[in-house]
Amino acid sequence: MSQPLPNQIQLRRDRPVCRRMLLLLFVLLAGFSVVTWRLAVIQIKESPRLATLAAKKYQRHIVLPAHRGAIKDLSGEYLAHDEDVRELYTDRTHLREVITVRHHLAAVRGVKALELREKMGEAETIAAYHEHVAKVLAGILPMPEREIREQISSDKPEIVLAKKVDEETAKKWEILFKAEHIFGIHMRPTVARCFPAKDRLSLVLGVTDTSNKGRWGVERMMDAKLTGVAGEQLIERDKSGHELPSYRGQVTEPQNGSDVYLTIDMQLQDNVEAICERAWKANKARRVVIVVTEPTTGTVLAMAARPHLDASNPDESTWTNHVIADPYEPGSIFKVVTLAAGLDNRKISPGEMIDCGNMYYEDPVRKIKLSDDEPLGMQTVKGVLVHSSNIGMYKISKRVGQDMMMDYATRFGFGAPTGIGLVGEKAGRFNTGKWSNTTYSRMPIGYEVSVTPLQMCMAYGAIANGGVLMKPRLIDRTVKPNGETDVVPPQPVWQACTAKTAATLRDFLEGVVVEGTGKRAAMAEVRVGGKTGTTRRYDPEKKRYIDGSYLTSFVGMAPIDNPRLVCLVMLDDPKAESSAMVRGGRIAAPIFAEVVRETLDHLAIRNERPMKVAVKGGAQ
Repeated sequence: MSQPLPNQIQLRRDRPVCRRMLLLLFVLLAGFSVVTWRLAVIQIKESPRLATLAAKKYQRHIVLPAHRGAIKDLSGEYLAHDEDVRELYTDRTHLREVITVRHHLAAVRGVKALELREKMGEAETIAAYHEHVAKVLAGILPMPEREIREQISSDKPEIVLAKKVDEETAKKWEILFKAEHIFGIHMRPTVARCFPAKDRLSLVLGVTDTSNKGRWGVERMMDAKLTGVAGEQLIERDKSGHELPSYRGQVTEPQNGSDVYLTIDMQLQDNVEAICERAWKANKARRVVIVVTEPTTGTVLAMAARPHLDASNPDESTWTNHVIADPYEPGSIFKVVTLAAGLDNRKISPGEMIDCGNMYYEDPVRKIKLSDDEPLGMQTVKGVLVHSSNIGMYKISKRVGQDMMMDYATRFGFGAPTGIGLVGEKAGRFNTGKWSNTTYSRMPIGYEVSVTPLQMCMAYGAIANGGVLMKPRLIDRTVKPNGETDVVPPQPVWQACTAKTAATLRDFLEGVVVEGTGKRAAMAEVRVGGKTGTTRRYDPEKKRYIDGSYLTSFVGMAPIDNPRLVCLVMLDDPKAESSAMVRGGRIAAPIFAEVVRETLDHLAIRNERPMKVAVKGGAQ
């Protein structure tokens, strides 16, 4: 039986109910439409902005620091290297997260967060928590509580509170932070530069800045090789500041820098440093410089100077590397340049006789006055150098002439940096313009020309090396983290003089030691050759030479028949019983002999490392 249709009365009775249902349906549809619209706005239009805010608040790109390459001596002793440390820093986002701050402050005070919320406003809560953090940190950091509070309340995204925190200390701090309910203060890995060499070779090694980049010395010279490429990792923290390991992003591993090996062996360097220290103190000199090189390759075997950079004795320290950055007038050791010009161009011959007169001489044309320490009379060209005659050398220089003198000064590397690569190297100078009468007489004997100790050592290295001037070689090799080695080859600059002239000069220099002014440099076990130098000290401020004050020096090579080393010793203003005792032959020559003896012993016991040398250009 079919259901009866509703009559009009029933329909009229149900109509209000239908209207209410329709109204409810409309309200529900409108509500769902608003929610759908809002979700669409958030998910589509606002999504990038909100994602950025969330990432800024909870995500961090952690830099995985790359290790800067180590600097080592020739045998592999560490002179400078990076070590893993931590640094303590603030996270402004978490330190201002009031809900989390309130929970931690409540835990510190032993109350419920809801109770704390009723008693304290947001700003008051954050300030109270910052005060608690500052009080805890003041107990472990060398900073006053007030300063720490200012740092953690700063508007900067982060501030580093402590650097170079070792791993053991970092673990203790993390335990403390957990016990004291401190968050928003984090530890992250970083590296710190360490110098096991301390004050040894300090002015050569240099330093790094706060970003671990080289500022000067080898650190700056080899910065491109030493610097690695930092890695990166994305991490995410929860609202309490704890890392969420499951949300770690992809890791880009850091690439460490290459290790740099110097040509200097610290065993020899330490011996030379000790000799330099003794000479400095014994002679009460303003400064003492010793340089030892290998002439065939230009390799720097040792370089020492006093005063040097001594952190334990700042009053007697200096930031000047005297080997490369402190030019001086060399005096008689420069005379080989005059002889090389004369011999090369056949202006003189080795056996030719030169009249050195009776101690005093005045040029009849230029009215130049010169003197020697003793009357020498007639001398061979060799004898002029052996007895260091200023008069004889001036007469030789008159034949050589200005243009040729300047040419050979340049050939031997004077007036330009050696190219060793260290920041602060000075070029020295000599008069390249119109010469005065004093320049004609003074430059050939080593005045009115300024040189660095390294320049002079390399010039004598050319004489020892068949006339070939070499570029100084301080870096032996670089080694990448994968073990790939790149050897730095010796680099010839040019032919300073002929091989024949170089051989003649070596014979002359041996004569200086055997029968001339350098007898105190003689050694029973090996033949050596060299030249003495004694120069009056010039005061640039007063613009005059100082009476009774001298620079003494000796530079030579050994063994003379096949030189394996060149050594220069220079003392600035050494003290003695009388000014007559202040001579390069008396003071500097014995020090030279001591250094040569140490160096030859060291070279004999050093394990030789085979090295293929690729010579590009230069003299044949």
